[in-house]
Amino acid sequence: MGLSQIIAEVQGDPVTWAWVLGSVALYLIMCAVIWAGEQKKARLKSEAAAGATPWLVVYASQTGQAEEIATATLKRLSDGGQVARIIDMADLKLSDLESAQHVLCVASTTGDGDAPDSVLGFEAKVMSDGSVLSHLDYAVLALGDKSYADFCAFGRRLDDWLRASGAKPYFEVIEVDDLDPAALNRWYENLSDLGAKSEAFDPKAAYGAWQLKARECLNPDSDASKLYRVVLEPESGDLPDWQAGDLAEIMTTDGHVRDYSLASLPAQGVVELYVREVIKDDGSRGLGSGLLTHDLGVDETILLRTKSHKNFHTPDGDGPLLLIAAGSGLAGLNAHIDAGLAADRKGNWVIYGERHPIRDGALCKALTARVQSGDLSDLTLCFSRPDSGQRTYVQDALSAASDRARDFLTGGGAVMVCGGLSMGQGVDKALRTIMGDDWADQALADGRYRRDLY
Repeated sequence: MGLSQIIAEVQGDPVTWAWVLGSVALYLIMCAVIWAGEQKKARLKSEAAAGATPWLVVYASQTGQAEEIATATLKRLSDGGQVARIIDMADLKLSDLESAQHVLCVASTTGDGDAPDSVLGFEAKVMSDGSVLSHLDYAVLALGDKSYADFCAFGRRLDDWLRASGAKPYFEVIEVDDLDPAALNRWYENLSDLGAKSEAFDPKAAYGAWQLKARECLNPDSDASKLYRVVLEPESGDLPDWQAGDLAEIMTTDGHVRDYSLASLPAQGVVELYVREVIKDDGSRGLGSGLLTHDLGVDETILLRTKSHKNFHTPDGDGPLLLIAAGSGLAGLNAHIDAGLAADRKGNWVIYGERHPIRDGALCKALTARVQSGDLSDLTLCFSRPDSGQRTYVQDALSAASDRARDFLTGGGAVMVCGGLSMGQGVDKALRTIMGDDWADQALADGRYRRDLY
């Protein structure tokens, strides 16, 4: 049947005629999309062959996860023949974006929808100004945790700013809940369409088998949630390297990941953790804490890896350290005390809070012993549930010692805070009252004020 016959057949049937026209239009649209995609790939390959650096991979990281994913993104681009470079958003300037052509952003959200500490300055100074980035193509991968109200808030703000500046998204922002492998795979699959090497993401590849060697409840008589000391060793016998402030990341039996501060250093030959038991509203235990405090038997194994947490590494210099923690947060400071001794820092002052001095006092006793041995220069203990009824929190203790804290910090000292988010917010408010907002903001940017909050 010729074209003239087909037209004659459908001319009298408007429904069929509409269907034919729609099919032709859809076919033409599909051809245009495929052609545009091939043209983009050809252009990217041409730019790479010409020695240009069209790709800029930017990360905003609090615990190091965004940096790891950005590094993996860079590798896939390079393996796919693209030319790219990577940069921490803390070091990113508007001129970098103005001279770039294609930008891939991996952005974490921390606190109450906040940008990572090191990126607060970028958001305040660069993202608050009107910018013209209409030449730019970009994509955003936003990392977060849906258990928090402001899930992926900073990643969304970054996407909104780029759009408002005229930049064109390759695809809608991809939000990742709790390092969900499916969402990460979607990111890598989309990148393969842009010329990156196609490679399936294996969430277990970075982990090794670690054996539980010891577990001790530190507050068996407490009327609050139990706190455990957990000791693990690598099944292979090969101990990885890490430094004070780094994290142990475990994978639960259902594939979720949980981070815990490393309370030990490699010289001790083990990973030591302080884990607070989490009981949910329905009476069940938290995925990670339940596994470490109850479900895992001695000599049984768990998937674990150590990972760098450079935003909580010991600040540079030999000045004194003001270390502030509550409860299990002491794990994040314990290794810093040891590292400070090895580096011969000029003193370390710990402000530590617990519930009850006796029933929850095991780590308080350990700290007191470190003062007596000379490991600690000074120790301030405070308790939120003492028998006297006089409740004191770490932020209260800091405020009460405001003159000393000011002298300590203006004399070359640095402050590190580890523990719950609300505690950290209270400490931040007290510090800003004592030292001023300008000092706090600059200290965060310079790494003299470091936080590990959860």
